[in-house]
Amino acid sequence: MNLLACILLLSGANAYHDTFNQACTAFSKGDYPAAILSFEQLVAEEIADPAVFYNLGNAYYRSGRLGPAVANYERALALDPSFENAQENLAKAIRETKHHLARPGTPPDWKSSLFFWHYDTARHTTYRLAMLFWWAFWIVAAVRFWKPVAYLRRVVVVLGVLSVIFGVSAWYKAHPQEMAVAMGDRVAAHYGTDDSETVRFELAEGDRIAVDKRTNGWARVLTTGGERGWVHDTDLVFVGPPYTRPQEPAAKAAPGDAIDK
Repeated sequence: MNLLACILLLSGANAYHDTFNQACTAFSKGDYPAAILSFEQLVAEEIADPAVFYNLGNAYYRSGRLGPAVANYERALALDPSFENAQENLAKAIRETKHHLARPGTPPDWKSSLFFWHYDTARHTTYRLAMLFWWAFWIVAAVRFWKPVAYLRRVVVVLGVLSVIFGVSAWYKAHPQEMAVAMGDRVAAHYGTDDSETVRFELAEGDRIAVDKRTNGWARVLTTGGERGWVHDTDLVFVGPPYTRPQEPAAKAAPGDAIDK
């Protein structure tokens, strides 16, 4: 059900209700370029909501633009890792890519299971938990100072450890490794920042890569396989934040198959 997230968001939307409603209406009518325009307007107004990015990804996918679709599903999941519809649609989109590259920095199964509280918790939730444990630590510490009860010392220690754990988790989520998605069928990665440089490898539409440096219109990217090269930043859509709109394609792509979520 593609409009499920739209309905959920509309129930609590006020400031951008009309724009979101226009986007959902255009999407339901199959006018995907108009839906993209309205959703991108919300993003330009610095509205970072998983449902906005999810529906924007669907609109890009239906328009045949796999790269921006993947990027927006990733944006939705960065804000809400438990967003199942976004997970499913991202997996479907990745299956349609040429190289099926894994997400950069994907942890092994044992690590994601052991640190599930970090990988499966939304960024804002992690931040709130860190603040909750931090304030609880000082409150209990003050009570312990005025009333030295034995067990309160253990509570203070536990709260202190939890505040540090979730504080570190929140910091990492606020400073993620920059990721981008290729937007062309054949995106060349060069040895240096010049088109005359030797091509090391090529990316395909929808490939996700890490970005470790940007300079003068070029981005140095790293694949999950360890390949590194320089790519024109206009050939990429950056997951962000900040959330920038992708370049318009030189030629209109053929529409992709529908995603029925």
